[in-house]
Order: sequence, then structure tokens, then C-alpha cells
Amino acid sequence: MTASEFVAETLRREILRGELAPGQPLLQDHIAARFDVSQSSVREALRRLESLALVVSIRNRGTFVATLTIDQVEEMYEIRLAVELLALRHKFVKLSREDLNEAEDLLDDMEKDPETAFFLGDTHKKFHAIFYDGADRKLGKDILQNIYGNLTRLWVDFIRKKPSLARGYEEESRRQHHDLLRAAKSQDLGAAEAVLTQHINHARDLLVSHLRLDLDRAPEPAVPTPTAKTTRRPGQRRVRGR
Repeated sequence: MTASEFVAETLRREILRGELAPGQPLLQDHIAARFDVSQSSVREALRRLESLALVVSIRNRGTFVATLTIDQVEEMYEIRLAVELLALRHKFVKLSREDLNEAEDLLDDMEKDPETAFFLGDTHKKFHAIFYDGADRKLGKDILQNIYGNLTRLWVDFIRKKPSLARGYEEESRRQHHDLLRAAKSQDLGAAEAVLTQHINHARDLLVSHLRLDLDRAPEPAVPTPTAKTTRRPGQRRVRGR
């Protein structure tokens, strides 16, 4: 890894784990001192993160951890569903016995440590990748990886704030995973599409509901807006409100 790649990857993981909160400023001089790298390496790292929609740069104000709106989350799930359904149809007839065995092993891994594997680890993503990944589908894969990265940090926040609800969702999600694998083994594309659609829409509805509740409780924006300033002519007295 180059210096900028190392900084970008470290910050990316911290954002996804919730260690860097939405709206938190990312000061270039502090990052450069922390990693003992040049300012140019930090700028390149932040550009990488901005291309993944994990940070946002505001002119004359700096760079902040991106705050996802409800509309953005809903759009991400719409794109995810469309891309995964297209990829599923493309790969369904190509699924091998080895692919299905790997999917079954991944489900076993998720059940050994469901919360870690499902919300924080790569096991869940690897399971879904079996049904969409392919050497000839790189563009779709890149789109999904970007979406997964952004949604992961929201799920981390969800499980931290609502652990009991998250465990209930994990149970339902586990059942849907097994239903998807069962449909693949029986070569029933219609059933697989229905399960995948239900699975993704259920996740979207739960996460959007969580975000709406948080939004209702938080009147202040994550990234503060500039405050208006009043100017006075020399010698003019400030008038206090009565």
C-alpha cells in the first residue's frame, strides 16, 4: 500500500465501524500528524473516500464524514435490488455445486457468530456475492461494494442502538438466506427472485424506520451550517432584544 492508500483504508474502516461519526470533521493536519504522512497523501486519501461517498468536502469549510439521508438510503436499496436481481438472473444457470456448497458453509459460519458475521464481518457479503459475482460483471460488483460499504455503517449504528430488534431481524434474515439457497439448489429462479426481493426490501424498511426515528430525535444537523453574521458600522451600538 502507498501512504494515501493506507490512510484511506484505515479511515474507511473507522467510518464503517462508527468510530468516526457522521458529520465529524476530518482535519488534514491532524490526520497527517496521526499517520506521519504528507498533506498530499492525506488529500489523496480523502479524495478516495469521497469517491466512495463516505466523506464530503465543502468549499472553504473542510471535509466531513458523510451523512446519508433517508432518500439516499432508499435509492441505494433500489439500486442494490435492481443490480442483484439482474446479476442473479445472469448467474443462476452458472451456479455450480461448489458455489452452493460454499454458500452453505457461509451460512454455517454466520450461525456460529451471527451478530459479528452479519453486521460487521464479510461473511454476509460473501454469501450474497455467490449469487451475483462473476468475472464478466465487474461494474455491477463495484456498484454493490460501494453500496454495501455505505450501508454497513448504518447497520453498525442500528445494532448498537437497537440490539433486541437487530437480533429479531437477524433471525428473519437467516431464514431468507436458507430460502434463497434452497431455491438455488432446486433451480427455481422465480422463487429465488421473490426471496431476494423480500430480503432486500425488508432490510430497507427496517433501516429507514430506524433513521426516521433518529431524525425525529435529533433537531440539529450532523454537519453544522454557517451562522449568519451581522455587521455594525464603527461607533454603532448593539441593540439588545427586549
